[in-house]
Amino acid sequence: MSSTSPATIRPHGKVVACAKSEASRQHLELAIRRAGYDCVSVASLTEARVLVMNDLIAAAVIDEPESVTDVEALDAEARRGERPTQFILLPSIGQRLTAPRSASCEVLDPPLTPERIGRALFSAVARAQLITENIQLRQKLEGRMFDGLVGVSEATRELRSAIHAAAEHDLPVLVSGESGCGKSEVARAIHLTRSGPGQPLLTVRCSLLTSSVVERELFGDENAEGRFAAAATGTLVFEEIEALTIAQQHQLAEIILNSAFPHAGNYVPLRARIIATTSANLRELCQQEKFSPQLLRILDRNTVVVKALRHRMEDLPVLAEHFLQQCSVKEGQSIRRLSEAALQRLLSYSWPGNARELENVIARCCSLNTTPELTAEEIEPWLEQNNESTELPGLTLREMERKLIEATFTRFGGNRELTAKALQIGIRTLSGKLREYGYPPRGGPGSNRVQERAA
Repeated sequence: MSSTSPATIRPHGKVVACAKSEASRQHLELAIRRAGYDCVSVASLTEARVLVMNDLIAAAVIDEPESVTDVEALDAEARRGERPTQFILLPSIGQRLTAPRSASCEVLDPPLTPERIGRALFSAVARAQLITENIQLRQKLEGRMFDGLVGVSEATRELRSAIHAAAEHDLPVLVSGESGCGKSEVARAIHLTRSGPGQPLLTVRCSLLTSSVVERELFGDENAEGRFAAAATGTLVFEEIEALTIAQQHQLAEIILNSAFPHAGNYVPLRARIIATTSANLRELCQQEKFSPQLLRILDRNTVVVKALRHRMEDLPVLAEHFLQQCSVKEGQSIRRLSEAALQRLLSYSWPGNARELENVIARCCSLNTTPELTAEEIEPWLEQNNESTELPGLTLREMERKLIEATFTRFGGNRELTAKALQIGIRTLSGKLREYGYPPRGGPGSNRVQERAA
Protein backbone atom coordinates (compact mmCIF):
# COMPACT_ATOMS: atom_id res chain seq x y z
CA MET A 1 0.00 0.00 0.00
CA SER A 2 1.54 3.25 -1.11
CA SER A 3 1.42 6.34 1.02
CA THR A 4 1.71 9.94 0.02
CA SER A 5 3.01 12.74 2.22
CA PRO A 6 0.42 15.31 3.29
CA ALA A 7 0.22 18.51 1.28
CA THR A 8 2.01 21.48 2.78
CA ILE A 9 -0.15 24.50 3.57
CA ARG A 10 1.82 27.44 2.24
CA PRO A 11 1.49 30.71 4.16
CA HIS A 12 0.37 33.68 2.11
CA GLY A 13 1.91 37.12 1.96
CA LYS A 14 3.43 39.83 -0.19
CA VAL A 15 7.22 39.88 -0.60
CA VAL A 16 9.50 42.79 -1.58
CA ALA A 17 12.52 42.09 -3.81
CA CYS A 18 15.17 44.78 -3.28
CA ALA A 19 18.20 44.86 -5.60
CA LYS A 20 20.22 47.62 -7.25
CA SER A 21 20.51 46.11 -10.73
CA GLU A 22 17.52 45.32 -12.90
CA ALA A 23 18.90 41.86 -13.71
CA SER A 24 19.17 40.99 -10.01
CA ARG A 25 15.64 42.27 -9.37
CA GLN A 26 14.26 40.11 -12.18
CA HIS A 27 16.15 37.07 -10.88
CA LEU A 28 14.84 37.63 -7.34
CA GLU A 29 11.30 38.31 -8.50
CA LEU A 30 11.30 35.10 -10.55
CA ALA A 31 12.51 33.05 -7.54
CA ILE A 32 9.89 34.63 -5.24
CA ARG A 33 7.00 34.08 -7.66
CA ARG A 34 8.23 30.55 -8.30
CA ALA A 35 7.96 29.96 -4.53
CA GLY A 36 4.30 30.99 -4.72
CA TYR A 37 4.30 34.52 -3.31
CA ASP A 38 3.15 37.89 -4.66
CA CYS A 39 6.14 40.10 -5.35
CA VAL A 40 6.95 43.75 -5.86
CA SER A 41 10.48 44.84 -6.74
CA VAL A 42 12.35 48.01 -5.73
CA ALA A 43 15.85 49.35 -6.36
CA SER A 44 16.75 50.71 -2.92
CA LEU A 45 16.24 50.20 0.79
CA THR A 46 14.53 53.60 0.91
CA GLU A 47 11.87 52.38 -1.53
CA ALA A 48 11.55 49.16 0.46
CA ARG A 49 10.95 51.18 3.62
CA VAL A 50 8.00 53.01 2.04
CA LEU A 51 6.35 49.68 1.21
CA VAL A 52 7.12 48.09 4.58
CA MET A 53 5.67 51.02 6.55
CA ASN A 54 2.60 51.57 4.36
CA ASP A 55 1.60 48.12 3.13
CA LEU A 56 1.23 44.65 4.63
CA ILE A 57 4.59 43.14 3.62
CA ALA A 58 5.39 39.66 4.93
CA ALA A 59 9.05 39.58 3.89
CA ALA A 60 11.68 41.74 2.21
CA VAL A 61 14.58 40.07 0.37
CA ILE A 62 17.55 42.46 0.27
CA ASP A 63 20.20 41.62 -2.34
CA GLU A 64 23.79 42.59 -1.50
CA PRO A 65 22.97 45.08 1.29
CA GLU A 66 25.65 47.67 1.91
CA SER A 67 25.08 47.61 5.67
CA VAL A 68 23.38 45.22 8.06
CA THR A 69 22.95 48.20 10.41
CA ASP A 70 20.65 49.99 7.92
CA VAL A 71 18.46 46.89 7.62
CA GLU A 72 18.36 46.50 11.41
CA ALA A 73 17.30 50.16 11.70
CA LEU A 74 14.43 49.53 9.27
CA ASP A 75 13.53 46.37 11.17
CA ALA A 76 13.39 48.33 14.44
CA GLU A 77 11.17 50.97 12.83
CA ALA A 78 8.88 48.25 11.50
CA ARG A 79 8.57 46.71 14.97
CA ARG A 80 7.67 50.10 16.48
CA GLY A 81 5.02 50.55 13.82
CA GLU A 82 3.67 47.03 14.46
CA ARG A 83 4.64 45.84 10.99
CA PRO A 84 5.21 42.05 10.64
CA THR A 85 7.89 42.19 7.92
CA GLN A 86 10.78 39.71 8.08
CA PHE A 87 14.09 40.52 6.34
CA ILE A 88 16.26 38.11 4.34
CA LEU A 89 19.73 39.39 3.42
CA LEU A 90 21.52 37.92 0.39
CA PRO A 91 25.30 38.66 0.40
CA SER A 92 27.31 38.53 -2.80
CA ILE A 93 30.02 35.92 -3.31
CA GLY A 94 32.86 36.79 -0.97
CA GLN A 95 30.83 39.43 0.90
CA ARG A 96 30.88 38.97 4.68
CA LEU A 97 27.87 40.29 6.58
CA THR A 98 27.74 40.65 10.35
CA ALA A 99 25.10 38.40 11.88
CA PRO A 100 21.99 40.54 12.56
CA ARG A 101 21.03 41.13 16.19
CA SER A 102 17.31 40.95 15.39
CA ALA A 103 15.43 37.66 15.09
CA SER A 104 13.50 39.21 12.21
CA CYS A 105 16.65 39.53 10.07
CA GLU A 106 18.35 36.49 8.50
CA VAL A 107 21.49 36.24 6.37
CA LEU A 108 21.20 33.58 3.66
CA ASP A 109 24.69 32.61 2.54
CA PRO A 110 25.50 31.30 -0.98
CA PRO A 111 24.69 29.24 -2.95
CA LEU A 112 21.54 31.31 -3.46
CA THR A 113 19.46 28.79 -5.41
CA PRO A 114 15.71 29.34 -5.94
CA GLU A 115 15.06 26.35 -3.67
CA ARG A 116 17.04 27.85 -0.74
CA ILE A 117 15.37 31.21 -1.22
CA GLY A 118 11.99 29.46 -1.30
CA ARG A 119 12.65 27.63 1.99
CA ALA A 120 13.83 30.84 3.67
CA LEU A 121 10.73 32.65 2.42
CA PHE A 122 8.47 29.87 3.72
CA SER A 123 9.83 30.34 7.25
CA ALA A 124 9.86 34.14 7.04
CA VAL A 125 6.31 34.48 5.70
CA ALA A 126 5.03 31.98 8.29
CA ARG A 127 6.62 34.07 11.08
CA ALA A 128 5.12 37.25 9.62
CA GLN A 129 1.70 35.59 9.47
CA LEU A 130 1.97 34.54 13.13
CA ILE A 131 3.07 38.05 14.14
CA THR A 132 0.13 39.53 12.22
CA GLU A 133 -2.31 37.22 13.98
CA ASN A 134 -0.81 38.11 17.37
CA ILE A 135 -1.02 41.84 16.62
CA GLN A 136 -4.66 41.49 15.52
CA LEU A 137 -5.53 39.47 18.62
CA ARG A 138 -3.86 42.00 20.91
CA GLN A 139 -5.63 44.86 19.13
CA LYS A 140 -8.96 43.13 19.65
CA LEU A 141 -8.21 42.69 23.35
CA GLU A 142 -7.04 46.30 23.58
CA GLY A 143 -10.22 47.38 21.83
CA ARG A 144 -12.17 46.18 24.86
CA MET A 145 -9.91 48.07 27.22
CA PHE A 146 -9.32 51.14 25.06
CA ASP A 147 -12.79 51.58 23.55
CA GLY A 148 -12.77 55.26 24.55
CA LEU A 149 -9.24 55.85 23.21
CA VAL A 150 -9.84 55.72 19.49
CA GLY A 151 -7.01 57.02 17.30
CA VAL A 152 -4.23 56.25 14.86
CA SER A 153 -1.77 59.04 15.61
CA GLU A 154 1.70 58.57 17.05
CA ALA A 155 0.49 60.39 20.19
CA THR A 156 -2.28 57.83 20.69
CA ARG A 157 0.10 54.93 20.14
CA GLU A 158 2.44 56.43 22.73
CA LEU A 159 -0.52 56.86 25.09
CA ARG A 160 -1.42 53.18 24.78
CA SER A 161 2.20 52.27 25.52
CA ALA A 162 2.14 54.52 28.59
CA ILE A 163 -1.05 52.80 29.76
CA HIS A 164 0.60 49.39 29.39
CA ALA A 165 3.63 50.64 31.35
CA ALA A 166 1.39 52.03 34.12
CA ALA A 167 -0.44 48.70 34.32
CA GLU A 168 2.81 46.85 35.06
CA HIS A 169 2.90 48.09 38.67
CA ASP A 170 0.57 49.07 41.51
CA LEU A 171 2.07 52.49 42.28
CA PRO A 172 -0.16 55.60 42.20
CA VAL A 173 -0.56 57.19 38.76
CA LEU A 174 -1.29 60.79 37.80
CA VAL A 175 -3.21 61.29 34.52
CA SER A 176 -2.93 64.90 33.35
CA GLY A 177 -4.36 66.76 30.39
CA GLU A 178 -6.80 69.44 29.34
CA SER A 179 -10.47 69.15 30.18
CA GLY A 180 -12.32 66.83 27.81
CA CYS A 181 -9.23 65.10 26.39
CA GLY A 182 -10.07 61.65 27.78
CA LYS A 183 -8.41 61.38 31.21
CA SER A 184 -11.24 59.27 32.64
CA GLU A 185 -10.96 56.83 29.72
CA VAL A 186 -7.21 56.55 30.36
CA ALA A 187 -7.79 55.79 34.05
CA ARG A 188 -10.33 53.15 33.09
CA ALA A 189 -7.93 51.63 30.54
CA ILE A 190 -5.15 51.40 33.15
CA HIS A 191 -7.56 49.68 35.52
CA LEU A 192 -8.78 47.17 32.92
CA THR A 193 -5.27 46.42 31.70
CA ARG A 194 -4.02 45.86 35.24
CA SER A 195 -7.00 44.36 37.08
CA GLY A 196 -9.51 43.32 34.42
CA PRO A 197 -13.28 43.90 34.45
CA GLY A 198 -13.81 41.64 37.49
CA GLN A 199 -12.34 44.14 39.98
CA PRO A 200 -14.16 47.32 41.12
CA LEU A 201 -13.43 50.70 39.54
CA LEU A 202 -14.66 53.49 41.81
CA THR A 203 -14.46 57.24 41.17
CA VAL A 204 -14.48 60.23 43.50
CA ARG A 205 -15.37 63.41 41.60
CA CYS A 206 -13.55 65.84 43.86
CA SER A 207 -14.73 69.03 42.15
CA LEU A 208 -18.43 68.13 42.55
CA LEU A 209 -18.39 67.19 46.23
CA THR A 210 -18.06 69.25 49.38
CA SER A 211 -15.27 68.51 51.84
CA SER A 212 -17.60 66.71 54.26
CA VAL A 213 -19.13 64.60 51.50
CA VAL A 214 -15.66 63.60 50.24
CA GLU A 215 -14.76 62.53 53.78
CA ARG A 216 -17.88 60.38 54.06
CA GLU A 217 -17.42 58.94 50.57
CA LEU A 218 -13.84 57.87 51.28
CA PHE A 219 -14.09 56.54 54.82
CA GLY A 220 -17.78 55.66 55.12
CA ASP A 221 -19.92 55.83 58.26
CA GLU A 222 -21.96 53.50 60.45
CA ASN A 223 -24.37 52.83 57.59
CA ALA A 224 -22.03 52.25 54.66
CA GLU A 225 -18.41 51.42 53.95
CA GLY A 226 -16.24 54.03 52.27
CA ARG A 227 -14.62 53.99 48.86
CA PHE A 228 -11.21 52.98 50.25
CA ALA A 229 -12.73 49.75 51.55
CA ALA A 230 -15.19 49.18 48.68
CA ALA A 231 -12.47 49.49 46.03
CA ALA A 232 -10.84 46.38 47.56
CA THR A 233 -8.16 45.15 45.13
CA GLY A 234 -9.54 47.27 42.29
CA THR A 235 -8.92 50.93 41.49
CA LEU A 236 -9.92 54.18 43.18
CA VAL A 237 -9.84 57.23 40.89
CA PHE A 238 -9.70 60.81 42.21
CA GLU A 239 -10.98 63.03 39.39
CA GLU A 240 -9.65 66.63 39.48
CA ILE A 241 -7.62 65.86 42.61
CA GLU A 242 -6.61 69.51 43.03
CA ALA A 243 -10.18 70.17 44.25
CA LEU A 244 -9.48 68.31 47.52
CA THR A 245 -8.72 70.52 50.48
CA ILE A 246 -5.07 70.81 51.51
CA ALA A 247 -5.84 68.81 54.66
CA GLN A 248 -7.39 66.02 52.58
CA GLN A 249 -4.41 66.07 50.22
CA HIS A 250 -2.01 65.62 53.14
CA GLN A 251 -4.19 62.83 54.52
CA LEU A 252 -4.27 61.03 51.17
CA ALA A 253 -0.49 61.28 50.89
CA GLU A 254 -0.11 59.67 54.33
CA ILE A 255 -2.56 56.90 53.42
CA ILE A 256 -0.62 56.10 50.23
CA LEU A 257 2.76 56.17 52.00
CA ASN A 258 1.54 53.93 54.84
CA SER A 259 -0.67 51.73 52.63
CA ALA A 260 -3.39 51.97 55.27
CA PHE A 261 -6.45 54.12 55.98
CA PRO A 262 -8.26 54.89 59.27
CA HIS A 263 -11.55 53.12 59.97
CA ALA A 264 -13.48 52.79 63.24
CA GLY A 265 -10.45 53.75 65.31
CA ASN A 266 -8.12 51.30 63.60
CA TYR A 267 -5.98 51.28 60.47
CA VAL A 268 -7.05 49.02 57.59
CA PRO A 269 -4.60 47.96 54.83
CA LEU A 270 -5.08 49.85 51.58
CA ARG A 271 -5.34 47.33 48.75
CA ALA A 272 -6.80 49.55 46.02
CA ARG A 273 -4.72 51.11 43.23
CA ILE A 274 -4.84 54.93 43.36
CA ILE A 275 -5.17 56.96 40.14
CA ALA A 276 -5.56 60.74 40.15
CA THR A 277 -6.55 62.97 37.24
CA THR A 278 -6.01 66.69 36.84
CA SER A 279 -6.40 69.50 34.32
CA ALA A 280 -4.36 71.88 36.48
CA ASN A 281 -0.65 72.62 36.73
CA LEU A 282 0.00 71.01 40.11
CA ARG A 283 3.52 72.46 40.38
CA GLU A 284 2.15 75.99 40.11
CA LEU A 285 -0.51 75.14 42.70
CA CYS A 286 2.27 73.89 45.01
CA GLN A 287 4.12 77.19 44.63
CA GLN A 288 0.87 78.99 45.50
CA GLU A 289 0.48 76.66 48.53
CA LYS A 290 -2.77 75.30 47.09
CA PHE A 291 -1.55 71.72 46.63
CA SER A 292 0.38 69.35 48.85
CA PRO A 293 4.04 69.02 47.78
CA GLN A 294 4.16 65.62 49.46
CA LEU A 295 1.21 64.32 47.42
CA LEU A 296 2.69 65.79 44.24
CA ARG A 297 5.99 63.94 44.84
CA ILE A 298 4.06 60.69 45.23
CA LEU A 299 1.92 61.16 42.12
CA ASP A 300 4.55 62.76 39.91
CA ARG A 301 6.69 59.60 39.82
CA ASN A 302 4.27 57.93 37.40
CA THR A 303 2.55 60.42 35.10
CA VAL A 304 0.54 59.73 31.96
CA VAL A 305 -0.01 62.83 29.81
CA VAL A 306 -3.01 62.94 27.48
CA LYS A 307 -2.48 65.33 24.59
CA ALA A 308 -5.13 67.77 23.43
CA LEU A 309 -7.08 66.86 20.29
CA ARG A 310 -5.58 69.80 18.37
CA HIS A 311 -2.14 68.20 18.84
CA ARG A 312 -3.25 64.85 17.36
CA MET A 313 -5.59 65.84 14.55
CA GLU A 314 -4.80 62.59 12.69
CA ASP A 315 -7.18 61.00 15.21
CA LEU A 316 -10.11 63.27 14.37
CA PRO A 317 -11.53 61.39 11.34
CA VAL A 318 -11.64 58.03 13.15
CA LEU A 319 -12.91 59.68 16.36
CA ALA A 320 -15.72 61.41 14.47
CA GLU A 321 -16.69 58.15 12.73
CA HIS A 322 -16.59 56.38 16.12
CA PHE A 323 -18.93 58.94 17.70
CA LEU A 324 -21.21 58.85 14.65
CA GLN A 325 -21.51 55.09 14.96
CA GLN A 326 -22.22 55.33 18.69
CA CYS A 327 -24.95 57.93 18.14
CA SER A 328 -26.53 55.95 15.33
CA VAL A 329 -26.74 52.81 17.47
CA LYS A 330 -28.06 54.76 20.46
CA GLU A 331 -30.71 56.52 18.39
CA GLY A 332 -31.66 53.37 16.47
CA GLN A 333 -30.66 54.96 13.16
CA SER A 334 -28.71 53.58 10.23
CA ILE A 335 -24.98 54.34 10.37
CA ARG A 336 -24.30 57.86 9.08
CA ARG A 337 -21.18 59.17 7.38
CA LEU A 338 -19.38 62.49 7.22
CA SER A 339 -19.38 64.44 3.98
CA GLU A 340 -15.96 65.53 2.74
CA ALA A 341 -16.86 69.17 3.45
CA ALA A 342 -17.96 68.27 6.99
CA LEU A 343 -14.70 66.46 7.68
CA GLN A 344 -12.68 69.41 6.39
CA ARG A 345 -14.66 71.76 8.63
CA LEU A 346 -13.97 69.56 11.64
CA LEU A 347 -10.27 69.46 10.76
CA SER A 348 -10.10 73.26 10.47
CA TYR A 349 -11.50 73.80 13.98
CA SER A 350 -9.21 74.07 17.03
CA TRP A 351 -11.38 72.01 19.47
CA PRO A 352 -10.87 73.89 22.75
CA GLY A 353 -13.15 71.31 24.40
CA ASN A 354 -11.15 68.40 22.96
CA ALA A 355 -12.70 64.99 22.21
CA ARG A 356 -15.64 65.65 24.53
CA GLU A 357 -16.60 68.70 22.48
CA LEU A 358 -16.34 66.66 19.26
CA GLU A 359 -18.59 63.98 20.77
CA ASN A 360 -21.15 66.59 21.84
CA VAL A 361 -21.19 68.23 18.39
CA ILE A 362 -21.74 64.88 16.69
CA ALA A 363 -24.49 63.93 19.19
CA ARG A 364 -26.36 67.21 18.66
CA CYS A 365 -26.21 66.88 14.90
CA CYS A 366 -27.50 63.30 15.07
CA SER A 367 -30.39 64.40 17.31
CA LEU A 368 -31.49 67.06 14.85
CA ASN A 369 -31.20 65.17 11.59
CA THR A 370 -31.39 61.57 10.42
CA THR A 371 -30.11 61.96 6.84
CA PRO A 372 -27.45 59.42 5.76
CA GLU A 373 -24.75 62.09 5.47
CA LEU A 374 -23.67 64.70 8.01
CA THR A 375 -22.96 68.00 6.25
CA ALA A 376 -20.78 70.99 7.10
CA GLU A 377 -23.92 73.15 7.33
CA GLU A 378 -25.30 70.94 10.11
CA ILE A 379 -22.03 71.10 12.05
CA GLU A 380 -21.35 74.83 11.77
CA PRO A 381 -23.92 76.16 14.32
CA TRP A 382 -22.45 73.98 17.06
CA LEU A 383 -18.84 75.11 16.67
CA GLU A 384 -17.61 77.79 19.06
CA GLN A 385 -16.90 81.00 17.18
CA ASN A 386 -13.35 82.39 17.22
CA ASN A 387 -13.09 85.47 19.44
CA GLU A 388 -11.41 87.35 16.61
CA SER A 389 -14.05 86.39 14.08
CA THR A 390 -16.66 88.92 13.05
CA GLU A 391 -18.99 86.26 11.71
CA LEU A 392 -22.20 85.56 13.60
CA PRO A 393 -23.21 81.98 14.37
CA GLY A 394 -25.82 80.47 12.08
CA LEU A 395 -28.37 80.10 14.89
CA THR A 396 -29.00 81.77 18.23
CA LEU A 397 -29.06 79.65 21.39
CA ARG A 398 -32.86 80.02 21.51
CA GLU A 399 -33.18 78.87 17.89
CA MET A 400 -30.86 75.90 18.54
CA GLU A 401 -32.96 74.87 21.53
CA ARG A 402 -36.18 75.02 19.53
CA LYS A 403 -34.68 73.07 16.64
CA LEU A 404 -33.43 70.36 19.00
CA ILE A 405 -36.77 70.05 20.84
CA GLU A 406 -38.86 69.96 17.67
CA ALA A 407 -36.57 67.45 15.94
CA THR A 408 -36.68 65.14 18.97
CA PHE A 409 -40.47 65.59 19.30
CA THR A 410 -40.90 64.64 15.63
CA ARG A 411 -38.60 61.63 15.94
CA PHE A 412 -40.78 60.24 18.74
CA GLY A 413 -43.99 60.79 16.80
CA GLY A 414 -45.35 63.47 19.14
CA ASN A 415 -44.90 61.36 22.28
CA ARG A 416 -44.14 63.89 25.01
CA GLU A 417 -43.01 61.39 27.64
CA LEU A 418 -40.39 59.85 25.34
CA THR A 419 -39.30 63.28 24.09
CA ALA A 420 -38.85 64.63 27.63
CA LYS A 421 -36.91 61.52 28.63
CA ALA A 422 -34.60 61.79 25.58
CA LEU A 423 -33.97 65.49 26.25
CA GLN A 424 -33.60 64.86 30.00
CA ILE A 425 -36.11 67.58 30.93
CA GLY A 426 -39.42 67.51 32.80
CA ILE A 427 -42.69 66.86 30.97
CA ARG A 428 -44.08 70.22 32.19
CA THR A 429 -40.98 72.03 30.90
CA LEU A 430 -41.38 70.33 27.53
CA SER A 431 -45.09 71.16 27.31
CA GLY A 432 -44.36 74.78 28.16
CA LYS A 433 -41.75 74.99 25.39
CA LEU A 434 -44.10 73.37 22.85
CA ARG A 435 -46.91 75.75 23.80
CA GLU A 436 -44.46 78.61 23.29
CA TYR A 437 -43.69 77.23 19.80
CA GLY A 438 -47.39 77.16 18.91
CA TYR A 439 -48.37 73.55 19.68
CA PRO A 440 -51.85 72.95 21.20
CA PRO A 441 -52.11 71.82 24.85
CA ARG A 442 -51.21 68.22 25.65
CA GLY A 443 -53.90 65.71 24.67
CA GLY A 444 -55.83 68.12 22.47
CA PRO A 445 -56.47 67.71 18.73
CA GLY A 446 -53.25 68.19 16.80
CA SER A 447 -51.18 68.42 19.99
CA ASN A 448 -48.28 66.78 18.17
CA ARG A 449 -48.29 69.35 15.37
CA VAL A 450 -47.54 73.07 15.38
CA GLN A 451 -50.61 75.25 14.74
CA GLU A 452 -50.77 77.34 11.58
CA ARG A 453 -50.17 80.94 12.47
CA ALA A 454 -52.55 83.54 11.17
CA ALA A 455 -51.21 85.49 8.24
